Amino acid sequence: MSAEYDIAVVGGGLAGASLACALSDTGLRIALIEAVAFDAPADENMKARTTALAWGTRAMFDELGLWSAMAEDAAAIERLHVSQAGHFGRVTVEAAEYDLPALGYVVPNLTMIGALREQLAGMDHVDMIAPATFESLAWQGEDAVELTLAEGNGKRTLSTRLVIGADGTRSKVRSALGIDATVDDYAQSAIITKARSERPLAGCAYERFTPDGPLALLPFVHDTAAVVWTVPSDEARRLLELGDDDFTVELQARFGHRLGRLELAGPRGAYPLARVLCDRAWSHRAALIGNAGHALHPAAAQGFNLAIRDALGLAASLREHQRLDGEAFDPGNADHLAAWAESRRPDQHRVANFTDRIVRVFSNRVPGLGHARGAGLFGLSLAPGVRGGMARRSMGLALLDDAALRRPEMRVNP
Repeated sequence: MSAEYDIAVVGGGLAGASLACALSDTGLRIALIEAVAFDAPADENMKARTTALAWGTRAMFDELGLWSAMAEDAAAIERLHVSQAGHFGRVTVEAAEYDLPALGYVVPNLTMIGALREQLAGMDHVDMIAPATFESLAWQGEDAVELTLAEGNGKRTLSTRLVIGADGTRSKVRSALGIDATVDDYAQSAIITKARSERPLAGCAYERFTPDGPLALLPFVHDTAAVVWTVPSDEARRLLELGDDDFTVELQARFGHRLGRLELAGPRGAYPLARVLCDRAWSHRAALIGNAGHALHPAAAQGFNLAIRDALGLAASLREHQRLDGEAFDPGNADHLAAWAESRRPDQHRVANFTDRIVRVFSNRVPGLGHARGAGLFGLSLAPGVRGGMARRSMGLALLDDAALRRPEMRVNP
């Protein structure tokens, strides 16, 4: 069967759109399928969402020609301050220690998706199909997959040589492929909003661990801070129902007065938190990226950066095999997909286990454990080798020179 597309990406969010942009130099016929119209107005939850990009992710976006469209709304993280509420011990990391201008950047999600879709609009070989909802898939012999979409009041089918599931934590593509996932519900939600502080953050990102979960205040544009506040899900519902003044009082009590008086400066939203790890990241003529393959707790801000490494690693693998195979290139080749999935497994497991341990160690009220956690933070601050290794991995520096993530002509210039 002759396929209509080389690749169909189900999910036009940040991970799926990044993958499509990373394939801009291949000429592959790509369908980008999204359930929400690309010009639909953003709701309050989306307006409140920001993402902390590691330095390595920023470098990858720069190499794809995307960073210039994001930079104006990006706030640099020049220093990281990690502490525990009510106990001694802290860890600080400075970008200058690594000869970098920033550890990372905080960017509004709307800015990132806008930059991605603007670039996609200029790619003639990409069809953006939205709004359209994935319903099912069926293999057409050995050479193609047929997708059925709900579009408007009717149905639409299309065929592709490779389908990519980038449709989020509750991935319908993952279910249709019969791929199981392990779900660990943290019974927590992340409240997201903006705040203004009496004393400026001055490029410092604060992550403060409380018994209910971490609270992060991150540098943001217009002298504000992006707030990511993790609390039990029942508590999140209560906090969202409070008036602005009462909400701010509770936020202040939880964070403390290190930055002086806090003032709410944006809409509030929330989303539930769970760790989702799929049993495998590929199947016959199919692969999973982003939250469809793994969703992590936002502690340490690693989930999105991991998702981008997966997406760009897959794009790099496809480009390399296209170069080597020429006219015989098949994007759905099982051996190639299996090799990509295996190459990403160590990074995925390391990050997933790291963030999970942080949550479970710091988000509990076991008597005496707070002092042990404080001692651990203090000890980490005195061990620059360990702290430096952790920081390099968090910034994505250890993976920037990985050929599996990069185009052959790319070079890193901090």
